[in-house]
Order: sequence, then structure tokens, then C-alpha cells
Amino acid sequence: MSRRDAYERTIAFLHACTQPVGLIEYKFAVNNVPELKPVPGLERELRRRFGDYSHIAADRVSDALAFLDDIDPQPTNKWGMAPLWFWAACRFRIIDPSTARPLPGQDPERFNGLEYEWRVPLGTSALHLALHNRATLGIELCIPDADEEVLRRVVPWLQDYLPFKFSPKQWRAWTPTKAGSFKVRKMTASRGSETQGRGVPGATQSTYCSGRHSEVVWHLHVGPMVGAIAPGGLT
Repeated sequence: MSRRDAYERTIAFLHACTQPVGLIEYKFAVNNVPELKPVPGLERELRRRFGDYSHIAADRVSDALAFLDDIDPQPTNKWGMAPLWFWAACRFRIIDPSTARPLPGQDPERFNGLEYEWRVPLGTSALHLALHNRATLGIELCIPDADEEVLRRVVPWLQDYLPFKFSPKQWRAWTPTKAGSFKVRKMTASRGSETQGRGVPGATQSTYCSGRHSEVVWHLHVGPMVGAIAPGGLT
């Protein structure tokens, strides 16, 4: 899968399954890569084409993808790390396929700022796409108040639009305690849609899938739900 295909597939998921919370943010980042000599020519050309590359306007995404094609393949260190990455990031609410409206309860204020991933509080969902010599997707999904019916309805539907497979062995349930905190426990899922027990208040999962140059390396981490489900995190 090409970088452009990876981007378009990500946007298709957002259009089909989510309601945006704010705009998609786009930027380039120039990284100091271990055991790789600096490549100043890449950053010079990046500045020449885009100026302040820490913010890229949405109408210049096509130009950004073309620039990545022009410099492909970038030099890498022995671990395959390239110096220049293009990022797309956004927050969103998950849509209920049965109503075409956001699932209720997707509000971080319900959970007093508790984070199931760094800077990702319970009650929120987010996505991070990084494009370089490869493409990497990090996604955090949070479905509050998810019981078996909600899981069976929503999880397979999300699976249809996402280029990875949910792991049946790595779900986590987040249960409120009387003290106002949350207890985390493992739960078993079959095809990511069936759970043991009812009234699951939150779940997390980590699933890894990798590819090589010009393929999509989708890194999924499923985060919480209060009665919820979630993936997320980028390498």
C-alpha cells in the first residue's frame, strides 16, 4: 500500500466511523535519528517548499504527499528509521452504526482526567498517522458504557474499516470503584466482538502489524471504554 493509499484509507475511516472533534492537524517533523548522519538537504528543501513546516494547511496535503514521493527513499539507520516524517493527527467521537450518531458518554470529564494512554484520557478517541519511507498508524478508541450488545454492534463495524485485526487476547476492562478510581482487568474477546461478562466499562488492547517500504505499518493499541473500548499509540 502506498503512502497516498494509507492516507486515503485513514480519511475514509474517519469519514465513515467518526465525528470530528476539531480539525485534522498536519505537520512535518525532522528527527535526529540514532546512528544516521544529518541530511541537511532534506530540511532545506522542506523549508523551501513549505516554509514553517510545523503546521501544514489541509489544502497542501497533496503537496506534502508528493514531496514524500520526490525524496523517497529517505536514508535510514540500521533499524529503518528515516529522518523526515509527515504527521496527521485528530481527535474524534465514534459513531454508532445503528443510529449514525456518536455513541453516548464520550466525554473525558466523566473520568476525572484518567489517562489510558499518555495524554489520552478515558472518554476520548484519537488517531495519529505518520508517513515516511513507511506508514504507521496509532489509534486510540474509547467507547463508554459498552456492554455485549454494543461490542457486537460496533467492534466488527470498526474492524471492517481498519487495516488491522483486533487481538482477542489483549482487551482490558476499566471498572469504576467506589473510591472514584478505576480497576483494570483483562477480559476475553472472540474476534474482538464478544466478551466474558456484561456491563464492561472500559477496555484496552495492543495489536501490532508490520510491513516494509511502501506498505502500511499499522500500529494499533486499543485503549479504554467505560463500558468502553479503545486502541492507540505510535512507535
